[in-house]
Amino acid sequence: MLKNYIGILSAIENKENLRRLAAHRAIASIPLAGKYRVVDFMLSNMSNAGITTVGIFTDNDSRSLRDHVGTGRAWELNRRHGGIFVFSFNRSMNANYDVQMIKDNLEFLYKSKEENVVFSSSYMIANLDLKAVVAEHESSGRDITVVYKKINDGNKNFIGCDCLKFDSDNRVIDVCKNTGTEEHVNICAEIFIMKKDLLLSLVEKCAYIDYAYKLKAVIYENINKLIVKGYEYKGYLACINSLLSYYKTNMDMLSVDVTRELFFNESNPIYSKSKDSPPTRYYDGSVVKNALVANGCIIKGTVKHSIVSRYTVIEEGAEIENCILLQNCTVKSGVKIKNVIIDKNVTLDSGTELKGSDIYPLVIEKEISMK
Repeated sequence: MLKNYIGILSAIENKENLRRLAAHRAIASIPLAGKYRVVDFMLSNMSNAGITTVGIFTDNDSRSLRDHVGTGRAWELNRRHGGIFVFSFNRSMNANYDVQMIKDNLEFLYKSKEENVVFSSSYMIANLDLKAVVAEHESSGRDITVVYKKINDGNKNFIGCDCLKFDSDNRVIDVCKNTGTEEHVNICAEIFIMKKDLLLSLVEKCAYIDYAYKLKAVIYENINKLIVKGYEYKGYLACINSLLSYYKTNMDMLSVDVTRELFFNESNPIYSKSKDSPPTRYYDGSVVKNALVANGCIIKGTVKHSIVSRYTVIEEGAEIENCILLQNCTVKSGVKIKNVIIDKNVTLDSGTELKGSDIYPLVIEKEISMK
């Protein structure tokens, strides 16, 4: 158990490519797979590893994130000593750089008794055994360990993510962006293991120049001065950094293999805030095929290859295919939708027909009614 490690989650990601879904919420708090939020995965990874103190750094759009994590009870982080802390930017402008956030909240690090840090972005989706990563890190004598995954479809997936290049000794020698020009690349999972003193020294160096930096960029700039080596992760990995990646990741959850790996790992469960919802009720005549349906729903119509979140009502005669429905939506009789993402609290009135593309799904904003 990683009792001597503190967790830091950076929830300051570029939201531009997620458009309406992230207009008023952090990427970390976007719903995923019917009953989870994006932040649940990395937060659960830290909790499962025995980390008892976690700081989440986010921007001004943090209300939904704060509401979701609460006291940290779902992740056993509601503690007298340690626990979960959410820091949002306290100035008039939005924060775009986590180094600045860390600099403004150094007291959080100085007060912690832990000597080591697991630093991670919040928008990576994986069920990862951090204990194994730390074991390799501590036995190797390296300064920093970074988690990565080898992929052979870099021309289609993880566009905009960081790619790592290694020498024969598994040391990081170069970093670039995945622009989709190569198939075989090493995708950085943006999980870094290091001593707390090293983290503080990296932040301190930025203070003398300009701490409008992402911490991962500071690490990359110092790969020639520090021993930064990789840990290869071979499980399922996704990054929620665009509308397409969000849609694809949800659709991946319909795969039995992906669902089993992410959600049925007894040693590393994925936790989320409990809503104590009643079971979903399926009426006679309803048709549900290859769908992931959360608790508290009423299903009378047809649902195929879709994700349906809590408290959603699908009336008789409605047809849903390749869609993602977020919480508390109502799809009335006669509605036909395909390749559509519907945000919270939306009502689609009878006769509505909507169709998006499988590479560019249609997004319906929350709290509106389609006549």
